[in-house]
Amino acid sequence: MTIKKCKICGANLENTFNAREMMFGIRKEFPYAQCSNCQTIQILEIPKDIASYYPEYYYSFKQYVPPITGLKAILKRLFKKYRIRKHRHEILDQLQPLNILPTQRILDIGCGRGKLICEMFNYGFKNIQGVDRFIPQEYQHGHNVKVLQNDLSELKNDSYDLLMMHHVFEHMEEPMNELAKSYKLLKNNGYLMIRIPVVNNAWSVYQRDWVQLDAPRHFFIHTEKSINIMAKEVGFTVTNIVYDSNSMQFWGSELYKKDISLIDEESKEFRKPDDFFSPAEIADYEQSAKELNYNNKGDQAIFYLQKKEYEKVI
Repeated sequence: MTIKKCKICGANLENTFNAREMMFGIRKEFPYAQCSNCQTIQILEIPKDIASYYPEYYYSFKQYVPPITGLKAILKRLFKKYRIRKHRHEILDQLQPLNILPTQRILDIGCGRGKLICEMFNYGFKNIQGVDRFIPQEYQHGHNVKVLQNDLSELKNDSYDLLMMHHVFEHMEEPMNELAKSYKLLKNNGYLMIRIPVVNNAWSVYQRDWVQLDAPRHFFIHTEKSINIMAKEVGFTVTNIVYDSNSMQFWGSELYKKDISLIDEESKEFRKPDDFFSPAEIADYEQSAKELNYNNKGDQAIFYLQKKEYEKVI
């Protein structure tokens, strides 16, 4: 059924346009629209064959999952990586605002086979699991590090200190419902960390060629306003927003303008920007991304939502 009202705030949808599938170069067009109030971009009709747009060589299906290590190796790696900044995993920086302890319960939502949770275990997080209802089977990695094949509604309420969604929320058909499920899973004062593309400067520049539209896989591309609306409705408090966009917002979108897919049709691998752009151009893109992030105008952000004690209970 075609959406006529915004699923986030109920306002009228406007600015209807067609976005092409360009990651794999299929080039089929899908109708999208933007909300007149919260500015969220949303697909007007989810394809019935949406699974076909996640082929076996989709990047999250090909990720290398590292083996998890024993305690001595964990501690050695943990202290070494903290000392040597250039080897520090980005997840450590992303979690820094939350002061999460290694013993607290963490759940990575929509994690595929579990690459990130295995890496985090190797960094010293002892109580971490994943969940993904679309995986073909449950994955057991040892030391109770596993990926469950469940919907969030099937898990125990008030169980987790931290929930993570890394580039998953934009793929969810009913985002408000998923936030409500997440709220129930968290302990009081627990956090939900959502990392997503956001409508910002790159959208205004590139429009239908913006690489983060990723039609038809991205059902919603949110804004600060839409996240705040949903958080308030569910009972969360948005405690922090960190912009972490990168140069792909430029070079990926420039490829789309030239009708070049993001993944090479023959090799099935991501194209390399240095095959199309000069070192000076790439450096300029990277610097521009840093400046946009500094000014809260990047096309990607991390939202930190907290279930504060005594706030609304769903």
